Amino acid sequence: MSEEEAFPNSNHLFQQAFAAADPVPHLLQLLKQYPTYLSVRDLVVSYTEAVEEDPSRGQSLASTLARLRDSSDAPTFGTETLSSHINSVLADQHFKVIYGDTEVKEYGPKNTYLLDSLLSGLSLKHDLTSTSDQYAAIDHGLDAPHNSDKSEVLVVGACIQLLLHGSVIVTESAGSYRKEAKVVAKKLKAQEVAGTVKDPHAIRVLEVCDLHQERK
Repeated sequence: MSEEEAFPNSNHLFQQAFAAADPVPHLLQLLKQYPTYLSVRDLVVSYTEAVEEDPSRGQSLASTLARLRDSSDAPTFGTETLSSHINSVLADQHFKVIYGDTEVKEYGPKNTYLLDSLLSGLSLKHDLTSTSDQYAAIDHGLDAPHNSDKSEVLVVGACIQLLLHGSVIVTESAGSYRKEAKVVAKKLKAQEVAGTVKDPHAIRVLEVCDLHQERK
């Protein structure tokens, strides 16, 4: 057993559970057997690793986490709930990494910033957590300077979050980052016109996101 694991083979057992046809019963069993904050931490780590391994499963995996959180059989942790622990762990993860040049050069699953954007967008969509860091990342993309080497990935990261749950940006939940959909669309159009995004696949994401915002 690793000193970092919540219980013996916790990461492996959570990974096995997420691979099941219906992970929720298996995850509940593990959390009931080991009802600690560290168990929830390892649960969330295994979830993010599963999304990283296969981003196409992101939607179903986030839905699994939401169903687990909302289960009537979910254990409690003293005065805390499973929902509050999941919220706390995810809030401590989203956009907490300082990204260097190697993290932003390659598009695709190996781009840690885009992966973080995907995970953040899924958290917003399934109401798993909502933090100022997540909204700030969207703003960084919308207002990214047109001549910076990192601007392209910032814009695409913002688009990923907006495509997953862009409607949240017009609500009170966004706090000081709240803005009208037409303002978001105008900023996206400015990035497109400026040619900030150059990768062909990334351009398509920008175009789809721009059209999506214009329709709101």
